[in-house]
Amino acid sequence: MFRRIAVHVDPGNDCQRRIDFSLRIAKAHDAHLTGIFATYAFPGYFFDEAGLWAQTMERAREIDAKNRAAIQAGFSEAAQQAGVAAAWRQGDGSPAECVARHARYSDVLILGQENAYDLKAATGNEFVEQTLLTAGRPVIVLPTFGTFDTVGTRVLYCWNRAREAARAIADAGPLLRSASALRVLSMDEQSDAADANEVPFEDLAAYCACHGYPQAEHENRVTRDIDIGASILNAATDFGADLIVMGAYGHSRMRELVMGGATQALLKVMTVPVLFSH
Repeated sequence: MFRRIAVHVDPGNDCQRRIDFSLRIAKAHDAHLTGIFATYAFPGYFFDEAGLWAQTMERAREIDAKNRAAIQAGFSEAAQQAGVAAAWRQGDGSPAECVARHARYSDVLILGQENAYDLKAATGNEFVEQTLLTAGRPVIVLPTFGTFDTVGTRVLYCWNRAREAARAIADAGPLLRSASALRVLSMDEQSDAADANEVPFEDLAAYCACHGYPQAEHENRVTRDIDIGASILNAATDFGADLIVMGAYGHSRMRELVMGGATQALLKVMTVPVLFSH
C-alpha cells in the first residue's frame, strides 16, 4: 500500500483533475496526501500587449498569494470531503526543485503532463523531466486529456531487463498487488538467438508471483517499422491498460533528447497514466 502520496498543485487548468485523481488513490490506499505548491510567475504577467512593464514584482507576488490561498482552500476542502488526511507544502525556487524536494518524503508523486497551451500552469521549462530525474521517487504522470476512474487495474509493464525497469516493477508494487491483470511488454527480442547471460522471463514471473502480483503474461513486439512510443501505446490500447509502468531515462538524458527514446515519447504523447521510475 502507498502510505504517503504527493501531488503537484498550481493555478493551471488541470489542477483540480489532478487533485481528484490523487484523492481517489489516497482513499483506496488509506494514505496521507500532500499538496505541493511551487511559486512561479509566468513571464506573461509582466508585459502588456505593447511589450512594456505592466506589473511590478509586488503585484506578481500578490497574484501568487491569492492563487495559492484559493488553491489551498480548495485542496483542503476536497480532502476533507473525501475523508483523506492531507497536508500542504509550498516553496520558492524552480517548480521542479520545489516539488522534488518535498516529494522525497512520499511513496509516489503525481504530476500532470506538460501542456504548452495552459498558460496558468506553474511549471517552467522541462518541469516533468527535471522532477523525474531529481525527486528520487516514482512519479505517476497524468495525461492532459481523458478521464481515468481506475488506475492500476490492468497494468502494462515495459521490461528491458535494465536497472530502471527493475526499480519500476518494485515501485509499482502497491498498485500491482491489487491489480487484476499484468502484461509484460518487451521489444525486439530474438528468441532464436537468446544470450546465455540474459535473465529469462521466468525469473521476472517468479518475482511477480512471490509479491502477490497477477500472473504475468509476456508479449514481445517488433519496433522495426514503428516508433517505440507508439508501439507501447498500441500495446496499452490492445490490452485495455489503465496504467503503464516503465523505467525513465535508461540512457543518458542527452542521448534521449538527441536520439529520442521511450521516456521522451511517452511524455509527449500518452493516453493513460504512466508510472515512471528513475
